[in-house]
Amino acid sequence: MSDPAATVIALVTDTHFWQRPQPVIMADGALQLQPWSEQLLETLMTELTAAQVDLVVHLGDQSCGGGSYAMPPDEFVATLHHIHAQLQTLDAPVIALPGNHDARPGDGDLNDFYTLWQYEPGLGKTIDLPHAHLILLNAMGHTPAQIAAAQDHDPVYGWVNAAELQRLDAALATADGRPVLIFTHQLLQPWQDGRPWYDYFGIANAAEVLEVIERRGGVRAVFQGHAHRLNIQELRYAPDQACVFGVMPALIEYPVAWMQMTLTASQAHCVLQRLPLEALADLSAHSGDGQSWRQGESAWWDYQFSLQ
Repeated sequence: MSDPAATVIALVTDTHFWQRPQPVIMADGALQLQPWSEQLLETLMTELTAAQVDLVVHLGDQSCGGGSYAMPPDEFVATLHHIHAQLQTLDAPVIALPGNHDARPGDGDLNDFYTLWQYEPGLGKTIDLPHAHLILLNAMGHTPAQIAAAQDHDPVYGWVNAAELQRLDAALATADGRPVLIFTHQLLQPWQDGRPWYDYFGIANAAEVLEVIERRGGVRAVFQGHAHRLNIQELRYAPDQACVFGVMPALIEYPVAWMQMTLTASQAHCVLQRLPLEALADLSAHSGDGQSWRQGESAWWDYQFSLQ
């Protein structure tokens, strides 16, 4: 880090690591890059080290657990440990949120993730930085009934339980005037760019979360994963309170990228960082009906917003 007055954060999401012989092909023909999982992770680690980031935040779906992928449970557990061990070799601290594909296949159990990453089930974490108050919001607080009712025991949508809502309220109340940045896996707001929206992208009780945010104030941005695309919009949740809602791109699909965010006392500066793996990115980009839309608008690749 060249500027001692700045904090550099790497936002990484949806790595979907699974070193398997064949790529995963989605229903729409989109190709995911699982056979190159090790190469993707090694390249990411090299890039994060070179960027001299101060903190890494993984927004969820480290592997291919949960439903739909049909990953064998023993491979899932081994993969979760492998990713954790690799990320811990970075000089910068790493924090991670659970996604729906971080649950054990077959039963939706997140205990393996919670044990590795030292979480209380259903709860997130709060981190204070010199220029911001970070709240990692756990949107995997589903009840046993919700898990049992979901296909493959994988409720793809998010759910913030009552205890996490209370923790959010308390964390916002103790921000002491510092700008607040919230991180979560599923989305609190639908995008507005014309791409189809489905309820499983969102947090089912987002209205309750947004009520706490609006009442407490101070939230400058919300960063989300899950949707495998880049999208940034600024919305007003009160006449004098604007908030940036950003969806971060997946590492496993085009544009095969992470986001570097530099915080100073006055602003946040987000720059898209594509991994130098153009052949793999092109393979994903040209699958199905074409995936170039996942990179979003060029204005979002280098984006700044005020923290004041």
